[in-house]
Amino acid sequence: MTQVQPDAVGELASVWWLWAAVAVCLPVCIYVFWHIGRWWVTSLPLPLPLDRAYPAVPYPAWVGLALFVGLQGLAVVVASVFLAAQDFGLAAGPVTGSAKALPPAAIVLAHLVPLAAGLLLMRAFGRGAHRTVNIRWGNVWAGVRLGVMAFAAILPVAVGALVVSVAALTLVKGPIETHPLLETVAQTRDPWVLAMVGVEAVLLAPVVEEFLYRGVLLTALVRAVGPIAALVVSSALFAVVHVPAEPQAVPPLFFLGMALAYTAYRTRSLVAPVITHALFNGLMVCGTLVGAGG
Repeated sequence: MTQVQPDAVGELASVWWLWAAVAVCLPVCIYVFWHIGRWWVTSLPLPLPLDRAYPAVPYPAWVGLALFVGLQGLAVVVASVFLAAQDFGLAAGPVTGSAKALPPAAIVLAHLVPLAAGLLLMRAFGRGAHRTVNIRWGNVWAGVRLGVMAFAAILPVAVGALVVSVAALTLVKGPIETHPLLETVAQTRDPWVLAMVGVEAVLLAPVVEEFLYRGVLLTALVRAVGPIAALVVSSALFAVVHVPAEPQAVPPLFFLGMALAYTAYRTRSLVAPVITHALFNGLMVCGTLVGAGG
């Protein structure tokens, strides 16, 4: 979720709150990537846990991949039902005038229904199956610290990738869009709508997307193609699904996805990636609200 107005690089340069956040996070970013550079130069492996650290999985990798696709499809079905209901006047339209926007209530349901279905299926797989998709607390305090550090380390990288992406799309006259939720934040001052957007962006989206991408998908890919390919592929898919809403955000979201996937794989828990994701989305929502004069 990134905020860019259609007049591109000039508008992006004027988003002072984003650059202020980058300046605050830059020392952590330099520190983390300096350590990554040391690992690279010395040819030492990144500190990833051994495969044996993961519990036994009660289903094959292809079942996990099918579950991921099915749950994503379920979210699309829920959103499509709301769009059809709008056409027949049975549901309220979007808060903004954007044709691509859904009402916040519809977006909340499109996240809650797949999450509930996924958790029920995990339960059906048997006792302990939830741990195989990283649903475990682990060391909560360590997860929170890693989540905050991952956010600070990846924000400057993501913003740099966004600048390059916007410049490239501007050069080729490609589409540059504002995320529908951020468009809603910028155009409404209804406290109920803003509260729903905040809950969706900072709580529901991080929890649900981390369950799907860094839980179900990542762990299935780890078993199918190995950890490094799993990090890359899951991050690429996470970025690509955002093309309809914000095409310029694909490169920064890929790097964000890599940070999220690494923290999930490193800790075997969703605590750290949920924290990182929530901080990222929260910055975008709060920054948009401030920038719009809220």
